[in-house]
Amino acid sequence: MKAGARQRLEKWLEAVRKVGFFVLLVAGSAAFGFAIAWPLWLFATSQRRAYTIFAFGLAGAGCVVLAVRRFIRVRRSARDPGRPRRRFLSVLATILLTGVALAGGYVDAVLFYRGLWILAIPALIVWAGLLWGLSAARRVTNRRKERHEPAENVGE
Repeated sequence: MKAGARQRLEKWLEAVRKVGFFVLLVAGSAAFGFAIAWPLWLFATSQRRAYTIFAFGLAGAGCVVLAVRRFIRVRRSARDPGRPRRRFLSVLATILLTGVALAGGYVDAVLFYRGLWILAIPALIVWAGLLWGLSAARRVTNRRKERHEPAENVGE
């Protein structure tokens, strides 16, 4: 009888430990989130312009870090001769595609938010057309692999 009660008690203690760990994890996450969010909220409400500049600067720095990291990885990696090199026009089309996507999304979001439906819908159509055209131009500028034709061994 004692062994059964002991096993039952151990199972209950294990369940309490697991629930306690989960509660501790949630409370720790909430405290950590509050420790980060509260000073940022205070900064955003007291110094709006400085916070805006800080946020855009941080976002820009993040984009630069990602671009530099990508550039370094591409330069370090061994080049696969089966894959074509990226052409300048392809890279330019990709940059333009990204810029048009971000700018068009921002303009359409502002127009929809302000209730200017008459301007927002044609802008959305033009934006989608520009994205389609730029993506088609990007596809055209990418070189395709040359077709691999195996040698014929006729003499054997």
